[in-house]
Amino acid sequence: MNFYEQELRRVVSACGGISNPVFAGRACFADLGGDNRVKLQFVTLGFADHYEALKATVLNRADGEVDALLFRFADVWGKKMDSSFNGGVPHIWTSSGKHDWYGYRPTDKDMQELAGAVSGYVSVFAIQPPARAQDRAKAGEKDSVVKKLRDAKKSSAPRKPQQQKDHGPEH
Repeated sequence: MNFYEQELRRVVSACGGISNPVFAGRACFADLGGDNRVKLQFVTLGFADHYEALKATVLNRADGEVDALLFRFADVWGKKMDSSFNGGVPHIWTSSGKHDWYGYRPTDKDMQELAGAVSGYVSVFAIQPPARAQDRAKAGEKDSVVKKLRDAKKSSAPRKPQQQKDHGPEH
């Protein structure tokens, strides 16, 4: 498991609304339901080998890219301070073929915060299973107009006349 996969796993394990993650190189692909998928990957923002954001790209099997959003670590976590880091925005730094967090290593709480932001975003594109009529009724939702028209058509459809039973000759 490479460094990027390890860090993506930290984020994905805390994300809601995605399932069946598959890790490939520096990216993670996961289901959102239906034909929608999400691709997560760390990206640079102008400085080579300084990965300062997580990019979420929503993909649809039929339509391709639907939307994309950058989660900049500066926006999610702000500046961080610790004993060896005089304050700055955390980022992944690649140097001499090694990858690691520069100055500040995000805690599990930090990763949960990032995962919460990602979960909120992907929930907009997640395909929910259709609600049952009983669930809609409990939620106070009305049946759709189309459903009402179909039901009305069924109830007003001409009925076949019932055949009377032959009770034999009348006396």
